[in-house]
Amino acid sequence: MTQTGRAPSSLAVLVVDDEQNIRRSLTICLETEGHRVVAVTNPDDAVEEARRRSFDMAFVDLRLGTEDGMGLIPALLAESPWMKIVVITAYATVDTAVEAMRRGAADYLPKPFTPAQVSAAVRKVAEVRALEQRVQGLQDALEEGGVEADLTSASPVVQRAVNLARQVAKSDASVLIRGESGTGKGVLARAIHAWSDRAERPFSVISCPSLSAELLESELFGHVRGAFTGAARDNPGRIAASEGGTLLLDEIGDLPLPLQPKLLRFLQDREYERVGDAITRRADVRVIAATNLDLEAAIRSGRFREDLLYRINVIQIDMPSLRQRSEDHSRKVKRNLLKR
Repeated sequence: MTQTGRAPSSLAVLVVDDEQNIRRSLTICLETEGHRVVAVTNPDDAVEEARRRSFDMAFVDLRLGTEDGMGLIPALLAESPWMKIVVITAYATVDTAVEAMRRGAADYLPKPFTPAQVSAAVRKVAEVRALEQRVQGLQDALEEGGVEADLTSASPVVQRAVNLARQVAKSDASVLIRGESGTGKGVLARAIHAWSDRAERPFSVISCPSLSAELLESELFGHVRGAFTGAARDNPGRIAASEGGTLLLDEIGDLPLPLQPKLLRFLQDREYERVGDAITRRADVRVIAATNLDLEAAIRSGRFREDLLYRINVIQIDMPSLRQRSEDHSRKVKRNLLKR
């Protein structure tokens, strides 16, 4: 198959088909367009892969040897409710199409299909996923107070911080933003995401001081139903929800000590487990951390791990205090005087 145009953003795609030629053709077509592909032959392996990592979409054959692919649709959606499933089959009928849609499929592709048809299906999903993630980003911004990313400043120290942020945005390196409360650490983190190649993917924020250790672990890594009192349903967690995007750990100096080795492992290996679940999962998420604490002092007092600081502090950006922004302060005073 040949390239027929790039989709709006790179997707994580699961291919489920028992025919080797179909798996190979779809994989080549999708990878040529920049997507990340995992191909399997049967429903059990498909569900196992969906448990281990987050997928944006799946191509599912309705006839998988002696097994039925129709029943795989709800099983995959149970693992990833946001997954868009495209059914592929050589035995296309109106009835099977209706039944596949009833079970949660997003699209239907009869065999034999062309590269152009595959690309069109993927492009449609990419546009829907981008819209969903944009809506989620707006909801997160509203929950955080709707702060607009305004980084204009006459202060040379602020300008240096912003210029450094622009330079590192294109990398996947972990960033540690240091500064007092109210200096714009969260705004700068959101700007780094917006300037990065992950801009079309989710941006999530976890405030480490605002949750108990148990709830923070669940919010970060997710949990399975029944993992603890009140866990009435599965929660995929912010890491899974941020697949392909950026996660800001705000005030990471308040991260409980028992959670620190689990975060360290994720930073090292991109692997984690949900609370109450033994399945090891993987995720592609860039981590930005922010703090107003002296982490070196926290290490000396035994409240923060030195190896975790080493991992999150690949690139450090210091946001100056308001006292160091005399130029901005003067401009603000002048504006207030002119308003009188």
